[in-house]
Amino acid sequence: MVRWRDINQFIRCISRAHLTHIERDYVFRFIKKDVPWDNLVALANMQDVDGFIYYHLRDLGLLNFLPKSALRNLKNSYSRTQKRTFSILSEAKALSLQFEQARIPVVALQGLPLINTVYAEPGLRQLGDIDLMVKPGNKQRFEELLYQVGYTAPYPFYPDLLYKNDILIDIHTHVLNLERVRSRRYLFPEDLTPMWEKATPMFNRHNGLLILDPYDNFVALAAHALKHSYSRLIWLADLHECLLKCANNTKGWKEMVERARFWRQERVVLYSLVLVEKIFCLDVPSWVKHQLGINRLGMLERHLIRLKLRGFSSSILCHVLWLINIKRAGDKLKFIKETVFPAGDIMAQIFGQRPQHIKGAVYAKRLGKAVIIMCEDLYKALRFSFRPNGN
Repeated sequence: MVRWRDINQFIRCISRAHLTHIERDYVFRFIKKDVPWDNLVALANMQDVDGFIYYHLRDLGLLNFLPKSALRNLKNSYSRTQKRTFSILSEAKALSLQFEQARIPVVALQGLPLINTVYAEPGLRQLGDIDLMVKPGNKQRFEELLYQVGYTAPYPFYPDLLYKNDILIDIHTHVLNLERVRSRRYLFPEDLTPMWEKATPMFNRHNGLLILDPYDNFVALAAHALKHSYSRLIWLADLHECLLKCANNTKGWKEMVERARFWRQERVVLYSLVLVEKIFCLDVPSWVKHQLGINRLGMLERHLIRLKLRGFSSSILCHVLWLINIKRAGDKLKFIKETVFPAGDIMAQIFGQRPQHIKGAVYAKRLGKAVIIMCEDLYKALRFSFRPNGN
């Protein structure tokens, strides 16, 4: 009988751009079992990795083993991803020229730059919104330019989300959104000038839209994945594919360690390396992990990583690991306070009210909700802790 653990293992195995002979043999063996394909496809879709399943099963000539409903869902999702990828790339190229003419440097974050540098097949990697980062001093001009080319701000409580023709742009001034959550300045340097200096054009014809240096990009992706508590497998798959490109030799690993240290993200990068190593069977040199501080990880950090490998999911995982990484007690308390009671505009987004309408009752409701989430996640963590392999 195919259990949840088997389904999870299959999804992890196939969620990569290229399969080895061993992985292909595993797929051939798995496909012949009595698999609940509709459930498997639904889970893969939740993790944004269903494109890998369709791509590899099509390549291996195994699509006929799937029931019609599962095959239809995979095929339709893959086709939608292809069309959306082409549409977003076309818009990105047009915008890049506009940015260059306006002399506004812009960095593409998260998924968009990976389409050009990591994923050659456009149906593999789903793209939601376009994450674009500008320097704080250029933000107003940048927004005005987007308004001029037809973008609007349809969500009153999310002024940094602009929309046009089914494309959503999320505007950032920092890789960890320090402009929205100030307490994250304890987690990542505020000045990103060295990151901007190493950025290169995304498209050869114009310099408007940039992509980060591969090692800076890995650090940024690792921070982003942790920010979302590693809740989707696609973010770890991205990190895996990036490692295959930029850390495939000793020189590359050394550069990775140096950039992690430069941005004071040793532990954040280490968390990602351990997860990627275990999930994707990637050989991370022991000296790399030692230099990033694996011997200094605490019991709680190690346990949380083990829980994540077993399939544990928690929205507060990032806050716990971040809290561990903040050194000073006073900064820890400030971080906890802003995490539970964020700034007025963030509270407005959570509760759908204008900042001036946020009253004491709303803060009490926020505290109650935070306590409930913490208790639920603690109970779930205890269940995973005492259940073999998270089953």
